[in-house]
Amino acid sequence: MDQELLIIDLLSAGEPLYKRVRKNRQKNLISAFLFLVGACLLFFGIGSFVYQRLELRVHSIDSGYWLRGFYHLSLVLGVLSVASVAVFFIVNGLQGIRLRRSFQRFLERYVKKAAQYPVIYQDREAYYLAEEARKPSLRLLKSDCLELTTSFDGGTVYLGNRQEFWGFASIQLFVLNGEPPVLPVTFPKAQGMNRTWSLLAIGLIFLGAVGVFAYDGLTRHQRLYGDTSEPIQPTASSEAAPLTSDDLLTQQGTAPTKKVNQTNHLDLNEQTRELYLTTDGGTTWSFVPLKPEWLRSGSYLLTSGEIPMGYWMDKTYDISKEFSWFIYSENEKDLFFLFSNDNGKTWQKSLVSDMAQRIRYRKAQFFADGSGVLVYSNVSPEVSSEGLEIFQTNDQGKTWQRSNGTTIGQPVQNVSFVNPTLGFVSTREQLYYTNNSGSSFKEAVVTIPADYQTGGLDLFQSPNEVTQVSANQLEAKFYLLKMRGIDQGKMFACLYRSSDNGETWQFIEQLSQVEQND
Repeated sequence: MDQELLIIDLLSAGEPLYKRVRKNRQKNLISAFLFLVGACLLFFGIGSFVYQRLELRVHSIDSGYWLRGFYHLSLVLGVLSVASVAVFFIVNGLQGIRLRRSFQRFLERYVKKAAQYPVIYQDREAYYLAEEARKPSLRLLKSDCLELTTSFDGGTVYLGNRQEFWGFASIQLFVLNGEPPVLPVTFPKAQGMNRTWSLLAIGLIFLGAVGVFAYDGLTRHQRLYGDTSEPIQPTASSEAAPLTSDDLLTQQGTAPTKKVNQTNHLDLNEQTRELYLTTDGGTTWSFVPLKPEWLRSGSYLLTSGEIPMGYWMDKTYDISKEFSWFIYSENEKDLFFLFSNDNGKTWQKSLVSDMAQRIRYRKAQFFADGSGVLVYSNVSPEVSSEGLEIFQTNDQGKTWQRSNGTTIGQPVQNVSFVNPTLGFVSTREQLYYTNNSGSSFKEAVVTIPADYQTGGLDLFQSPNEVTQVSANQLEAKFYLLKMRGIDQGKMFACLYRSSDNGETWQFIEQLSQVEQND
């Protein structure tokens, strides 16, 4: 086949050839657009929907990291799909411009491709192009082939559609010199093999991305929990026992002699860095065998900012004659519960968790029957969501058992349990509830009046709690920002009630103004 003569022949048949090429490009663009829509629905739409549905149903921080890893993987694949389609559109646009500017160069490229397949076979439905005898590699349907012209040496020039994958096709020129012989062998479906190799390549990319996110999730897990070669079992604390003198810090300074306004008060001696408590307004003081740094383990801040030394996160300790207690960690890993039942004369401690790295929010609540709930959030420097670990006790903190864990999409602002089963978690914008001790969480519906907005402020804020005011009614104060009227820009505590165990909340009335720095 003389390539130069064939180009001259094709120039005379430029109009039908140009129309077929343009039609083929349009079909490819439609296929690319449909692929883009499908990829966006799959990776962005369905991926986000599944993530939002499962986010509050995972039962451990580890599971939460894996879930976010696969969610981020779906986003990455979606971005790659969009980028690939964008590149495809750009390349097709450039090819269209080159086709209009230099039709002859376009023909030269495709004539060279045609010369690569000198052997042609046929059956009733298709032509088969081969580089070597008895080794067909391309299948072109006869119904898609267009007769263009007759070459100088008597051959008939055809234009066929070379099917690629997922609805994409390219054109293929070939020349028939007489009737081609019947296909002597079974077509090996090299086209299908090409598609298989493409799918394998995509699969390898997918598995590689999964491996990257799996490694990232494992690395974050090890940073949070340390290297764990053994399977992690639910943590149960050791039985609390009176501490020996080796377990206690010894008092170095003198106890305060000042009176205080509160009956129960915790005081920090700035000179000796020692803690003392009083349950009678300062008449008598008892030494607390803890370093203040132990109370501030991990990241000691609320979503509103760092807590200054001398101030303490609410519900991380409590003081009374019958039951004083503290949540603390000596090593940023083991979380302990220290308590006294005799006004600070003797102390006992119990282990809550030995995997409490990177804790931020922490809180304990106790109920009349001696049961209690202790929660803490685990933060990660890479993501804004937090893992929430939930522990329960039935003997006033002597022993603790991990009941459940979940992942919250934003930093935890406050946790409030009405009883060991029914609890609430708030972020700055959302409120979640559980009625099964934290096995699953659902988002509560909070009706915000038109004159108010959350504005990134807290729905309810420590030390406010969700309280049960009757058999079927809950009550809480939500902090909302006034958006209209003379009080525009001011924050108010607003009374809310729920009659369906916290699933929905209705606005009752505006209460007192809340200073923004409260």
